[in-house]
Amino acid sequence: MGAKDSAPPLITAEEPPPALEPLRRHPDLTQTKVKSLNVMFNYNGHTWDAYEVLGVPAGASIKLVTEAYHVALRRCDKESVEFIETAYRAILNKSA
Repeated sequence: MGAKDSAPPLITAEEPPPALEPLRRHPDLTQTKVKSLNVMFNYNGHTWDAYEVLGVPAGASIKLVTEAYHVALRRCDKESVEFIETAYRAILNKSA
């Protein structure tokens, strides 16, 4: 029970933690453009993500988006039909 701990301390007061090396980009990726999967559209003065409105993951297939569109139309009230149609058309225009 009287044994000493033989492990060295992780950080001592005299030694500052080592500085992290700055992140470097892979040389092949320096000129690569990032493609956004989200489709943003404006409706009634606000910006919306069309995939989020329809409840599907960003970049979902047109088949999945169409199915979600039809389900959303069946479940929504009359005031929301134009909003859902605008989201659906934004995705179709982006994929064309």
